[in-house]
Amino acid sequence: MPDWQERITSDTPPAIRVEHELRYAAALPLVRERAAWCDLGCGNGLAAASALGGSYEGTVVLVDLDEQAVERARTAVDAREVVAFAADLTRREDLGRIRDALVAAAPEGGRCVTCFEVIEHLPTFAPLVELLVELATAHDTTVLASVPNDAFWAIENPHHLTKWGEGAVAELRSLLPADHVLLHQVPLQGSALVREGDATEEVTSVSLADGVPSHFLIALGPGAQGFAAAPRVVQVALEEERRWQRQRESDLAFAFARIRSLEAHVAYLSSDKRARRRRAARDGQDDDA
Repeated sequence: MPDWQERITSDTPPAIRVEHELRYAAALPLVRERAAWCDLGCGNGLAAASALGGSYEGTVVLVDLDEQAVERARTAVDAREVVAFAADLTRREDLGRIRDALVAAAPEGGRCVTCFEVIEHLPTFAPLVELLVELATAHDTTVLASVPNDAFWAIENPHHLTKWGEGAVAELRSLLPADHVLLHQVPLQGSALVREGDATEEVTSVSLADGVPSHFLIALGPGAQGFAAAPRVVQVALEEERRWQRQRESDLAFAFARIRSLEAHVAYLSSDKRARRRRAARDGQDDDA
């Protein structure tokens, strides 16, 4: 059974966290050279804060549908000024608030927007895409967005309201300025050797070739050509992962046992109901006799 991790938390497995962190790490150089940064679908702000690795000298505009997540993100991200509010990215009124807040945060220009793993959660994404294009073409804003490669997997994510793959991304690109940039995010696997008791930091090279992407990333606006980053690798916390896997297996075993118990109870009730009907029919026949 898949484990859908739609919001990054401190309990999210490292393999999933590193995917999110890589996108923010790629955006970081573009963010730091601009006066204002808007993170759409900011969630709890953990990925953004981790990428920054410290304070940001500009203004951060944090936006999410969940008000509680926005408030947590407000305290997680360290910036000169933080503007945070809840908004529905399908409503033009809310999108107007976002545009106004971002423009006000950097009146003389120099803005960046990140919109990672958001579009697929929207029942309609046309109004958001219109805003992103407007920001990139008319408001000196570099826009960075991502969607997952849902079409590759046989299992549908119940949290994704639209399904994305190469065909859907091609249609989306037809709505964007011609000078936008498309990148593929590809998964990596690896291992390392370390002497017992040592702590070290290693730099290694990775041979990357054309392969199946886990996500598609699109950059548009004045800094689009500078959107790139080296691979990001983190050490797997095996003890934490094993504890998480065992807890999940225990939860699933309990759930399946509960389902079997409920099915047996339903079968008993159905059998008892049929038996009562037979008795009622027999008693009725006897009365007629």
